[in-house]
Amino acid sequence: MLPSKEKLILSIDRTNWKSGSIDINIFMLGVVYKGVAFPLMFTMLPKRGNSNSQERIDLIGRYIGLFGKRTVDCIVADREFVGKKWIAFLNENRLQYYIRIRNNFKVFLPHKNKEVKAFWLFNAYRAKQFVYYPKIVGINGQLCYLSGSKLSGNEFFIIVSFNKPEGSVEYYKQR
Repeated sequence: MLPSKEKLILSIDRTNWKSGSIDINIFMLGVVYKGVAFPLMFTMLPKRGNSNSQERIDLIGRYIGLFGKRTVDCIVADREFVGKKWIAFLNENRLQYYIRIRNNFKVFLPHKNKEVKAFWLFNAYRAKQFVYYPKIVGINGQLCYLSGSKLSGNEFFIIVSFNKPEGSVEYYKQR
């Protein structure tokens, strides 16, 4: 029903609530179109809390099985959607992604051979100045790019991406 069937921006998210004593936890994949994520497929998680890497891989795998990898422009997701196996899956399948990470997420700097908290890479910049970290970093053993901004005080907006980060904030905003 979408006018375009290629280069789709996929958004993943999760919602959890209780109905009486029953936990309802829905892990959803949507297609972003004109600023709205339309639900396309979902998985009911039989637990409370976040999805795990395998559940994410399974949902994206179902999508790819039905529509093909060529239809994916990128995947956008919030801070809860990180994990070693998940990022490795995205990188190995060359799926572009823009995923927000927590301020204190540890990243490895290969050029300095040390690990730092992600926010340290953006701390010196002015508030609301969005910058692209110029070197590749390691996250959970996977090579990625970072871009980010200091929002105010100790709050940061940091995005990890498979590809070069130019445009990362524009993609992520569509989530």
